[in-house]
Amino acid sequence: MNKILIILVLCLAAGFACAQNEPYALGADISKIQQDEKSTKYYRNGQAKDLFIILKESGFNYIRLRLFVDPTAKVTEDKPNSDGWSASPYSTAGYCGLDSTIKVAKRIKEAGMKFLLDFHYSDTWADPGKQYKPMSWRNINFTQLTEKVRAYTKESLQAFKNAGVLPDMVQVGNEVVGGMIHPDGQGNTQNFATLVNAGIMGVRDVDANIKIMMHTITRHNNTDPDSWLATLKSNLNKVEANAANKIDVIGLSYYPMWHGDLNNLSRVLTALANKNNIKIAVVEYADFHREVNDLVHNLPDNKGFGTFVWEPQWFDGDTSKPLFDWKNNPAGRHSNARLELYPQMVIDYGLSNVQSSSSSSLASSSSRASSSSARSSSSLASSSSRVSSSSSADEPSSSSNIESSSSSEDITPVLSANPVKNVESLSIYFDGSRVLIKKTLSNGKARIFDLKGKER
Repeated sequence: MNKILIILVLCLAAGFACAQNEPYALGADISKIQQDEKSTKYYRNGQAKDLFIILKESGFNYIRLRLFVDPTAKVTEDKPNSDGWSASPYSTAGYCGLDSTIKVAKRIKEAGMKFLLDFHYSDTWADPGKQYKPMSWRNINFTQLTEKVRAYTKESLQAFKNAGVLPDMVQVGNEVVGGMIHPDGQGNTQNFATLVNAGIMGVRDVDANIKIMMHTITRHNNTDPDSWLATLKSNLNKVEANAANKIDVIGLSYYPMWHGDLNNLSRVLTALANKNNIKIAVVEYADFHREVNDLVHNLPDNKGFGTFVWEPQWFDGDTSKPLFDWKNNPAGRHSNARLELYPQMVIDYGLSNVQSSSSSSLASSSSRASSSSARSSSSLASSSSRVSSSSSADEPSSSSNIESSSSSEDITPVLSANPVKNVESLSIYFDGSRVLIKKTLSNGKARIFDLKGKER
């Protein structure tokens, strides 16, 4: 019996519903929050609150952040547009650089939400129209660039790990429908796949449990994402045997102005689901909030991973509709009716029992959490003993692993000894690779532990 099956038996023996599929992601990209907060307050129902708290209370459980190599750099090819806007330098203050992004990631974890890190592999915006090679990487050849992508990915993630805010998922490139790090990864699908694999290897160097997302767009030059994904997977397998299997989620951008109506989105999502055994997300959208989520959530065979609304605190370009509107009294961004769609999605999608993210899901009593904790300790301890004694002798490795990481001596302290005070609810779930214990506090924040008692 392998390790994952043993862990699942432990969960079931404890009487908890423990699913291999993590909860549907109601996510948001709020990468610009540090810049915005300098001059803007956020309100929900007239009350000023931290944006992370507003999103958590509204049902959001995942936050996406973009990362630039050097946001202070001026890109040689970047020229101002007709309005005088220039893509670089993105920020002379270093916003969306490594140090800045780590600070925001800490707030994500403190709010009890999951974290998707979006590597642009550029000093500024990477998108279908531009994928500028970082200025500090300009004088290296393709072999060196491949090594650099892996090393940079590894070093960046190690910094997040050292800060205690390792991402739950990583995007290897942003909207890479036309390749990445141009010109090296452009017009040559094999070179592109080589760079993608290098990024994935950099992730694996730090933590093999981090999920991998590839990000394209809903439609590009009449080539749909399923064809794009098939080409990428084929080329990845040429770089390294079975490398395509490392991709966990395919993410799409969907902006109606560029990618068609909802019928087109539905067609694209359905084709991806029918032709691929992979999770699917709309990782950027800014309109049709309920409709986009319904399409993803209702994909067959539970293939809908979730969605990430793009900069919902302010973005209203390209006919987009944010979740906050500017008002002058009091001055700031005030939540609107679109934000209130999300608590209803939590209910309709059955998320409230797994993620304590809406106001209603924070209503369970601390006494109930304490009694659940005591029962869980006893059940898990006895089931650990039963599983250890029934493991096959030909599988010493699985048996020893589960005994060292999930024995009753390890589990009991997590649930009962040195309890976290002011616990509103307690839940146990399987995130795809390990069993985690989540304690939600009365202030809405959450603390997550593994079965050895280590806080995640």
